[in-house]
Formats: sequence, C-alpha cells, structure tokens
Amino acid sequence: MTAAALLKKDVRTANRRLYDAIGSRYENIDGRRDESLFRWIRKTLTQLSHRHGNGDLLDLGTGSGVVIRAAGDLFENCIALDLSPSMLASIRVNGAHRIAADVDHLPFRDESMDVITCFAVLHHLVDSERLAREVARVLRPGGVFWSDHDIELKFCRRFRGPLSLYRRLRGADRHYMDGQSRLDRKTYDLAECRESGVDSSQTFDDFKRANLDTTACFHWFGLTPLTNRLFSNRMFPKGWAPLLRMIAVKPPR
Repeated sequence: MTAAALLKKDVRTANRRLYDAIGSRYENIDGRRDESLFRWIRKTLTQLSHRHGNGDLLDLGTGSGVVIRAAGDLFENCIALDLSPSMLASIRVNGAHRIAADVDHLPFRDESMDVITCFAVLHHLVDSERLAREVARVLRPGGVFWSDHDIELKFCRRFRGPLSLYRRLRGADRHYMDGQSRLDRKTYDLAECRESGVDSSQTFDDFKRANLDTTACFHWFGLTPLTNRLFSNRMFPKGWAPLLRMIAVKPPR
C-alpha cells in the first residue's frame, strides 16, 4: 500500500473513531447548528430541488443530519451517508435512509441521484479527487452537487493570527477530546486533516476534471450570529471570506 493510501486509511479510521465517540453530542459540541443556519440550508435545498429534480437526495458525511432535517418534504427520498454508525443512529428524521459508507466508494448505481450534498465534509478528506469521480458517476444528467462550509486555504493563510485566536477561544478541539470521548490528539488531527484550509483551486479542478460544470464562491454565513448580521449572504473574493461554497452540475445529455 502506498503512503498516500495509508494516509487515507488512517484518516478514515480517525474520522469514524472520532464521530463514533461523540455521537449524539456533536451538535452541542459544534454549537453552530442554529435555526438561522437551518433556514439558510433549507432555502438552498429548495432552489436545488426546483432546478435539478426532487426525486433523490444523497447527503454525504451527514453527521447529525442537519441537511436531511432541512430537506423535509422537498425530496421523495432522502439518504444519509456517513462513516460513523453512531452519528447515523443519532439522526431523528422519519423516512430517511441511513447508510454507513465511505464517500470515496459510494454504494449506489450510476446516474441514480438528483441532488448530492456535502456539508462541512471536505476538510475531513485527504483530497477530493476520488469524491469528484464518484459524484460524477452517481449524479443523473442535469443533477447537482452542493458542497459548503469548509474553511478555505487562502483565507486561513491570510488571517492566520485572528483565526488561531478564534479557535483557541472557541476551544472546539477540547470539547471533542473531553473525558467522555477518550480521544487523543493524533485522532483529532487526522480527522481534521485539512483544518488549515481546503485548497479551493485544487478541489475546483478535481470536479472540473470529472466533467462537471463547476462554480465556487466564498462567504461568512453560518459561523456566528455577529458575522451573519455583518455579512449576511454576501459573496466575497477568494481569501476574504472563510467558507467555500461549490456547485457542480452534471451536464444534461
């Protein structure tokens, strides 16, 4: 096995261990899944369902299921996919299908999904090349992939000092590694393997090479109530907002 393959295996193992450990406590630890973010996600899903189909929604790395909950009655079928059985067990959505699987190996037939979502997941992956190929395979022609809420590399480099202070004050890593979870620093760091930022240019290129019509933009919404008031839904040039939002459409035949 190559060094890259070993690293991917270690990262997958760390992610499963981390989220199996925190399970139903995740949203309390994260502290950002509030009603305003829920409404914002639902508005986006409503737009995507109208433009790209409302049959089947697949949410990758679903975590506690905020996207599945926001989808509500917008889609005929909602599928929550996650590495962690513990996280899947914490989802409380009637009728949602739960599947424990790896996003690099999606257990679905070709061209079977209208909408695929991926919320705050990319920073848990070593890279997005295989994910892009799997998304392109599973999307129906005219279907869409929406990824959001991963912190971007250029922003992290430009605002390294303030970001480091924010993370120390917020102390999310300490909550993940509290006495209840019995997790160590190595597991946390592997699971958050791109905590220092997702390279948006590389990710964009991965999805373009998978023959998806891809756009990317950057925003602040969903971090804190203060940034929501200051910046609302405005989009910013690369490096001036932390959150990467990407839309990738499979061209119709």
